[in-house]
Amino acid sequence: MAIESLPLEGEADFREMMAACWEAFENPFASFLRIVFYLKGESSEARAESINEAANNMMALHGMFPSTSHWIKVVNTETGKLIGAANWMTHESSPYTEPRPPTVAVWWPEGDGRDYASNYMQQVEAHKSQYYSRPHVYLNISFTVPEWRRRGAGKLMMEWGVKKADEMNVPSFVEASESGTLLYEKFGFMTFGKVDVNTEKENASAGWKRLQKELPPDTQYGDVNLWWNTKLMVGRYLMWRPVQGTFIPGQTSLPWETEPFVPKKF
Repeated sequence: MAIESLPLEGEADFREMMAACWEAFENPFASFLRIVFYLKGESSEARAESINEAANNMMALHGMFPSTSHWIKVVNTETGKLIGAANWMTHESSPYTEPRPPTVAVWWPEGDGRDYASNYMQQVEAHKSQYYSRPHVYLNISFTVPEWRRRGAGKLMMEWGVKKADEMNVPSFVEASESGTLLYEKFGFMTFGKVDVNTEKENASAGWKRLQKELPPDTQYGDVNLWWNTKLMVGRYLMWRPVQGTFIPGQTSLPWETEPFVPKKF
């Protein structure tokens, strides 16, 4: 079956995208899905309401950055059904010219859940103002539904972003799962760092401890059998693609460094 990439736009597209996003990040389950998109309950009605609210929020966020945010969908050409999507952010200048307050997960109800999600978000975002303060292209999210994985959807989404970066003559960045690094490396991305989220808290409440077990950071990035190890689970791999994808060993450096970059293994 043939697939193609198209712009993702309009309410219907965002709703279909968000339903597919949840399906993708629940198979296998990724804690970060629940951190950024609050699930109101276990019933089918609560789930549908949560997905619709997440779609509305994502569409509103996209609308706030019309020249920067670019959503791409991949569809099955026979059915028109969305099978994957990606959000690329293009920055002609630094998006961090002004200090930003720490993220508070206001989409969660007040209490342990909001505090836990806020702690999680603040750790995964702490590096961004240092590394992404120059013109660049950034892959914010990318996913493919389970039955269509390894059938070319990821390739189409990546081709859009690297082509845009080359047109802008800027580097690109992505934060990847361990399995995702394999795809990104094919497009010239290299790992330069890793973010490990620490959920330990002194005198943690029962609610906090429950969240540590339900939403450990982050099961898709490490061994799912280590769900109980909440101190330092394998985190996000920080990846960089040089300008035009050109890397010369012993010469090319990271944008914020002067010494030649040596690809890292973690």
